[in-house]
Amino acid sequence: MDSKRTMVQKTSDRVRQQALPPIEAERSHALLRPRRGLVLRRFFDNRLAVAGLVVVVLFYAVAVAAPLISRDNPDALNPGQRSQPPSVAHWLGTDRNTRDEYARLILGSRISLSVGTTAVLILMTCGTALGALAGYFGGWVDTLIMRSTDILLAIPQILLLIAAAALFSQDNSLAVTIIVIGLTSWPGTARLVRGQFLSLKDQEFITAARTIGATPAQIIWRHLFPNALAVIIVQATVWLAYAILLEASLSYLGLGVQIPTPSWGNMLQQGQSELVNGAWWLTVFPGLAIFFITLAFNLMGDGLRDALDPRLRHS
Repeated sequence: MDSKRTMVQKTSDRVRQQALPPIEAERSHALLRPRRGLVLRRFFDNRLAVAGLVVVVLFYAVAVAAPLISRDNPDALNPGQRSQPPSVAHWLGTDRNTRDEYARLILGSRISLSVGTTAVLILMTCGTALGALAGYFGGWVDTLIMRSTDILLAIPQILLLIAAAALFSQDNSLAVTIIVIGLTSWPGTARLVRGQFLSLKDQEFITAARTIGATPAQIIWRHLFPNALAVIIVQATVWLAYAILLEASLSYLGLGVQIPTPSWGNMLQQGQSELVNGAWWLTVFPGLAIFFITLAFNLMGDGLRDALDPRLRHS
C-alpha cells in the first residue's frame, strides 16, 4: 500500500510539473537571470539594433522635454520672416506663416509619437485578445473572428482609414486619429497571436494544466501568453513604425491631426506648396524625422527578434 501511495504521489507531482510551461518552469532566479542576460547580450551585440534603440530613446526624450528644448512658441508669429531659410535666429527656418520650424518640429514629435504609441497600445490589445480567443477556443469563435479579420484585410487599409477618418468629426482630430488607426490595424496581430496559440495549445504542458483543473483564463494568461510574448513584443515595435507612417499619411491628406496643431504629416502638407518656391526645409526636416524614427523602430525590432529567438536570425 505504501509503495502504491508513493507511486500515485510521484505521478501527481510529475503532472503538476508538466503543467508549467517552459517560461513558468524557469521561475527560479538561478535560471531566469542567465536567460535574461543571454537575451540582453544578444541584443546589445547587434550594433544596428543598439543604434535603433538609441535613436528611439532620443526621439522620445525630445518629445517628453519638448517645452524645455524648444526656444520659441510654435504658434508665435515673426513678422517679416516668411519662409526664411535656416539661420542662427531660426535653426530650421520659418514657414509661410512666419512660425519657427524648429519649435513646430519639436512639438510635432510629441504629437506624432503619442499618436503612434497610443494607437499601437489599442491595436495590440485588441489583436492579442481576439487572437488568443480564436486560437484557444477554436470552433465558431475562431470562425467569427477570422472571417472578420479576412474582411478587414481584404480592404486596403489606407482606404479604410480615409473612410473612417472622414466619417468622424475633426473637432477632436487627435483622439479620432488614434482610435481610427488602433481599431483598423488589429487583424494582422490577431492572426499572428492565433497562430502562436494554435502551435502551443496542444503541447504537453497545456494538456497537463487542463488535467489539474486549470481554467481557460488561467491557461491563456499564465501558460500561453508568456510563451507568445516574444512574438508580440517584436510585432509591437514593427507596428510603432507603421503607426507613425499611417498618422503622417492621414495628416498629410488633411484627415488626421488638424492644423494648427503641428504633426510631422501636416507639416509635410504645408511645406509642399512652398517647395516650388525653394523652401526645401519645410519638407526635408519633417521627412527626415519620419524616416529616422521608422528606420530606428525597424532596426530595434529586428534586433529584438534575433535576441528572443535566434532561430529566426536568417529567416
